[in-house]
Amino acid sequence: MEYLRLDLELQPIEPFRDWMSYKLAEAGFDMFEETPRGLTAYCRKDGYDHQSVESILNECRSLGCAVTFQESEIPWQNWNEEWEKQFEPEVIGQQVYVRADFHPPRPDLPMEIVIQPRMAFGTGHHPTTAQVMEAMLDIDFKQKTVIDMGCGTAILAVLACMLGATEATAIDNDPNAVENSIENARRNGFPQIRVIEGDVHAMQGLKADILLANINRNIILSDLSEYCMATRPGGVLITSGYYEDDLPVIVEKASQNGFVFLNKRTRNEWCCATFRLENG
Repeated sequence: MEYLRLDLELQPIEPFRDWMSYKLAEAGFDMFEETPRGLTAYCRKDGYDHQSVESILNECRSLGCAVTFQESEIPWQNWNEEWEKQFEPEVIGQQVYVRADFHPPRPDLPMEIVIQPRMAFGTGHHPTTAQVMEAMLDIDFKQKTVIDMGCGTAILAVLACMLGATEATAIDNDPNAVENSIENARRNGFPQIRVIEGDVHAMQGLKADILLANINRNIILSDLSEYCMATRPGGVLITSGYYEDDLPVIVEKASQNGFVFLNKRTRNEWCCATFRLENG
């Protein structure tokens, strides 16, 4: 399977780099690299919608940003070389060290996650993933059941197990993400993490004490009723993948489905919000 690489030059870069990341993520791009002149984005070639991308670029131009871009294809065998060029270790909350297997360990930090992203999104570098991980550090996972919806690399499911979760299910509709999640679960010593290929309907029959959904605004709004059915009364929902400006509509929809807003985090305008499901 081939991936498509989109190199974007933005003038000015801020605040349009994060805006562009957000819009392209909604259009199916699932890995991003900040560059000195703007942004590089990646998506599966078979999921690339040229018309949607043109619409996003035109909208960005209408907001006052000069945009130029170049498309290129990346065969599967070259993917690791691409992300290794820009993948640096990341420290989350001064507690979790996220690295690749070719980086040296950090024994001074209490937790370490080794991730081989391949063609899956989620390494802790993007503000949404980092903020969900930070939010997780403030929650008691001991003896809890967890669902990681839209798992990408399964980094969140792995962290949940490190924090004491007894059962974790990771779900993604991308077969590459599913394969990669299985590898990362085993690589970090948690082969018991159940990985399922599918969308929100794959949660049918499952119940979680903590549900993690780092996806995007539209999917979260569409699936909140399913999140409610999959969360035990009193359970926690952590959401991310959207801008802070989107939070009011997320909170409103969550409230309609029985979730009470607890708190939020923001970074570069990206938002992470935590909710609790009201007791039935």
